[in-house]
Amino acid sequence: MLVGASIYYSGGSPGGKGIKLGSMGTVSARYSRSIYNSCVELGCPESALQSVFQSAPDCFNDPTARFDKRLLIDMLHEAEAATGNSAIGLQAGSQFRPSTFLDIGYGLIACQNLREALAFNYQYQRLTQEIGRTSVVVDGDIARIKWCTQIEDAEYVRPATEAAFAGYAVLGRWLTWDSKAKVRAMYFRHDKVAHGQLCESLFQCPVHFNAEQDVMELDAETLLRPMPQANAALLAHLRVRLDRALAEFEGGVGVRARVRDIIQQLLIDAGQDNAVPDLINVAAILNMNERTLRRRLTEEGVTFREVLTEARQEACEIYLKERRWTVAELAQMLGYSEHSAFSRAFKKWFGMPPSQYVG
Repeated sequence: MLVGASIYYSGGSPGGKGIKLGSMGTVSARYSRSIYNSCVELGCPESALQSVFQSAPDCFNDPTARFDKRLLIDMLHEAEAATGNSAIGLQAGSQFRPSTFLDIGYGLIACQNLREALAFNYQYQRLTQEIGRTSVVVDGDIARIKWCTQIEDAEYVRPATEAAFAGYAVLGRWLTWDSKAKVRAMYFRHDKVAHGQLCESLFQCPVHFNAEQDVMELDAETLLRPMPQANAALLAHLRVRLDRALAEFEGGVGVRARVRDIIQQLLIDAGQDNAVPDLINVAAILNMNERTLRRRLTEEGVTFREVLTEARQEACEIYLKERRWTVAELAQMLGYSEHSAFSRAFKKWFGMPPSQYVG
């Protein structure tokens, strides 16, 4: 993994102390990896993208890593140049799904309506990216979703802006289960693009360029339609986790928090394969040796096994509130190969066996 000026770690350099990142203007590793993978799927050679990051794609493996926001924009421009496809940002954004954003994505699903989802996104958006902020203004029967960025050069930030709005259009339809939900109009600050017809096809509305602001207009009533997977209990639980993550983001993350986040990411990636993250895996992602990681955790008063248990319990709480997994599936997703071991852990966490809780 590259450690240098192009990558900022939310916990500082692997051997150093935590640093603040709130004012740097960064993007998360998961958000970057999603766009990276989309560019590759759209035909961009990985070598072209790696030339921007000066590293192989394993630089995205640490979910606590942060990248300078301009690196992501440069990567999109490089992908356009390598493929001759000016719409690559738009197409990458259309691949966004709630899972792209982990806790924030799960929170969007759990909101009561799109207006609540947009407010939720605004509150925690910096955890994903600091390229721009999204706000919503309702004026009579029209709602305007505005994208504001500190980058004045509209042409430079164009592919990231198109990716953001493509994500809003696709995610909005996904969240409401309404594939025919229409946008009234799209306004972009940048010049007219060669892929204008593709823009109109994706947004299903007239698209205007050289506008004063980057804005999506839609019917105000669309924001208030009940969402089919609203879950107040899950949303409240996610807010606690995201508030903690935001505080860590602004104040500097310790090793314990980074290890916890990496373990949870590894559990998600493993799915139901019963794979258990170990000290060796996590140390490699953090570009540390095992002894150093063990010592850093000891300095924070915790062992790797304790952080593993903490990560499993937090993940289990979210899965339970989703209310769609069997006990056997829960055990597998948390890396337990034996049901008895999962049952013992579950009873310690929640004071009852999983069959009683789930049932």
